[in-house]
Amino acid sequence: MKVIPTVAALAAISLLATAASASPVNLVTNGDFEAGNSGFTSAYSFSGSNSIEGQYAVLSNPYPWNGLFISSGDHTSGHGLMMVANGAPNAGQLVWQSNSIAVASSTNYFFEAFVNNVCCSSVFQGNTPSILEFSLSLNGGAAISLGIKTTNLGLAGTWEGLSNQYFASGGSVVLSLINQNTNAAGNDFAIDDVFFGTESIVDPTPTNVPEPMTLSLLALGLSGIGLLRRKRA
Repeated sequence: MKVIPTVAALAAISLLATAASASPVNLVTNGDFEAGNSGFTSAYSFSGSNSIEGQYAVLSNPYPWNGLFISSGDHTSGHGLMMVANGAPNAGQLVWQSNSIAVASSTNYFFEAFVNNVCCSSVFQGNTPSILEFSLSLNGGAAISLGIKTTNLGLAGTWEGLSNQYFASGGSVVLSLINQNTNAAGNDFAIDDVFFGTESIVDPTPTNVPEPMTLSLLALGLSGIGLLRRKRA
């Protein structure tokens, strides 16, 4: 009789810890860029130093890749890697594209990324925010736009989570981030933690709340511990 409530208590506590600590599963390969310049493609040119628009690099700091850019850590940990781009003034140019990702039918997915305006370390006339379009191609078909997101110009140096949703009918998708800013001046940004999954990482609060069953098991376990203590007393 003493073993059953003890086991229930341990099971409930274990389930509660698992529910609280579980992280959303990211289906994007190298979405945090910690594996460097791999797992994605871009129409931008990879460059070790920046001199013109339409170039990118995978860095731990936007500065001094471009001497005008701010100094900033990545979004994931503050000391990891991120994708940094000098935006091309050509609408519709592909900044980042994923490998093919299988999706389940009748399932809602979140396509998200954290973006940081990196221009500039000094006052720069004509500075403009990044304007990124989230899109995807289903089963190799035409691109489907999920929305255009603009970062806040006044928050240069601050990571902003941009989120879009897609209700899948099955098959496979290729994700794209497209720059729609045609202004060459100040059209510069960093991207990190590109995410595609069934739970949001931009607004994860609802997914971290324990389910009713978990709470019920916890209550059962705690009551079991109380019963065991009373019997021992």
